[in-house]
Amino acid sequence: MVRLESVRRKSGGRIHLTPRIPKAGPVTTLCGQILGDGAYAGTDAVADCANCIRRSKDQSRISSAFFESDEGSELLKLSLEHARRRQPEKSGGDAPAAAERKPLLRVVPPPPPEPVEPEEAGELVTDGFKSSGQGVWRSPAGVIVRMSGQRRDTFAELVFEGEIVVRRNGDSIVIRAGDVEVRQTGDGVEVRIRRR
Repeated sequence: MVRLESVRRKSGGRIHLTPRIPKAGPVTTLCGQILGDGAYAGTDAVADCANCIRRSKDQSRISSAFFESDEGSELLKLSLEHARRRQPEKSGGDAPAAAERKPLLRVVPPPPPEPVEPEEAGELVTDGFKSSGQGVWRSPAGVIVRMSGQRRDTFAELVFEGEIVVRRNGDSIVIRAGDVEVRQTGDGVEVRIRRR
């Protein structure tokens, strides 16, 4: 605990607080007054300067006053003593236990497998397509195929922002859009990823 000393002008007046009363030279009080050499004397009376009393409760003001009056080493010594008293006693059994602690190993389960698409959804051969919603499929090149019907198994629409080639192959028509091919079959069509 830091103990402040009381000082008063020899001519009388308020009793102030200071970190230490020097043997010679001026003294600076907590309220900021500088009492000249020989114009003050130490006293055992309780301080009555309101500013000194208020500032004596502010640790930063006290610390600053110690360093301004060249008593910083005294404050440092008091601080170290206080820290030594606060340190918990170390028991010899804790250090080995901390050294033996091993890092925690967590096993993260693998992500669930992607749902397997059926190989065919009516007129659509789904191999290579990714489902983009109910009855909507997308090819790797971005061709969108929409299926209709109650079970979403009848070819309804093909959307592609690129070159589309329509060719007659004997009695049937073949449509190529990006990487998708639509071929006419006996009773309908077959939509699939075109293999090169």
